[in-house]
Amino acid sequence: MTTATRTVDDLTGPRPLPIVGNLVQMRTDRDGHRAYDRWAREYGPTYLLRFGKLPIVVTGDGPIVEAVLRDRPDGFTRTRVGPVLEGLGVHGVFSAEGARWRRLRKMAAQSLNAAYLREYFTTITRSSGRLRARWAHAAGENRPVDVLDDMMRFTLEVTTALAIGHDLDAFAGDTGLHRRLAELFPEIGRRLYAPVPLHNWITLPRDRRRARVMREVDALVRSSYRQAKDRMATGAKPRTFLEALVAPLAGEAEFSHGELFGNVLTMLLAGQDTTSSAAAWTLHHLARHPEAQQRVREEATAAFGPDGTPADPGALRALPFTDAVIQETMRLRPVAPVMGFRPTRDTVLPGSGYDLRLPAGQSILLLLSHGARAVDAPDEFRPDRWLGDNPPAPAPLHPFGAGPRFCPGRNLALLETALVAGLLCRDFQLTPDGGPVGERLAFTAFPTDLRLRLTPLR
Repeated sequence: MTTATRTVDDLTGPRPLPIVGNLVQMRTDRDGHRAYDRWAREYGPTYLLRFGKLPIVVTGDGPIVEAVLRDRPDGFTRTRVGPVLEGLGVHGVFSAEGARWRRLRKMAAQSLNAAYLREYFTTITRSSGRLRARWAHAAGENRPVDVLDDMMRFTLEVTTALAIGHDLDAFAGDTGLHRRLAELFPEIGRRLYAPVPLHNWITLPRDRRRARVMREVDALVRSSYRQAKDRMATGAKPRTFLEALVAPLAGEAEFSHGELFGNVLTMLLAGQDTTSSAAAWTLHHLARHPEAQQRVREEATAAFGPDGTPADPGALRALPFTDAVIQETMRLRPVAPVMGFRPTRDTVLPGSGYDLRLPAGQSILLLLSHGARAVDAPDEFRPDRWLGDNPPAPAPLHPFGAGPRFCPGRNLALLETALVAGLLCRDFQLTPDGGPVGERLAFTAFPTDLRLRLTPLR
């Protein structure tokens, strides 16, 4: 039996307005990216939008999503994300394509393998201890905590220490480098979703501030790399990203400063934006489900022992329910719900109902949040669905991508999120504070107005 094939012209979707297309419908929705899911339920998992006059294919069809992700980097390249990052000076593995990506990917994989995570663990537990102390202080003053802000401090402090060996001490105040670094990342979202790229012609005060921060980070990377080379010359084991890269990969030339700097910035971006969002959403769901919070608390108490700090990453393997909570959170609130690509050549993608023919250069948005609904009771928080003999299939959820460009920081992100969830639930009762929690899509999707009340348990 021959499978039907559709072209871009065969697809239907919401009716576009003259000149602006469907942009107004996206802009008037408070959680704009959720409109993609609603349209998928109305028009099917693959449909057509227009951004101005530009046709955009949107698909949450699992086989098509899989095919695109696995045909990278040769068959598909990123759309706007890559140029936006490059324009901001972030020349790292995330935005690279082709041969350059292959070289930088080896760099990232080398520094984030399991052996180095064990070396990093002391740094991660140090930062988690500072976070616990900050929350204990807030509980003592009977004031709520801004969850996303604290998760961003934690993840940025951890990632900076792991990348270059520099201690941001992000919980000490509000005027340090962590605050200046945090100003870099919202600019990515502003440029990514700007209907008109005014930043190409107009320099604003925030652009000048960003340039100063880039120079500050550049100087810090240069200094840290010199220290890394001196330490590795003694025969010591690598403790940071830069130390792991002092010795070139087999058959490769020594990494340039531009490559090191670009990948440090990429690590900071990925380490803060995605991990902080996943951790914040995880704590949000635990606060709203006291029974799940209690199970996480019991796991952490048993796994971490009386002193309260796990000795090594292996202790986190004793947290199966906590891991299930994280998986369910990423299903309900994927941090990267939409990803944009273009095929480098004419291609036909196998779909679940029909094959989709795309010409080279056609923009396609992968709607990863649509795959999150391929379970029973998709709107309900049910961590137990990830336990037992028949957990949901990982495709087409892909919280860390798939194929050759699978995120090399996956293990680090899961480790940080599990450690934070276990330690904080063990020491505090988490209770929602304030009104409804919103969601906003910038570079990633993150919660807004997320505050919790804390009751100390120790």
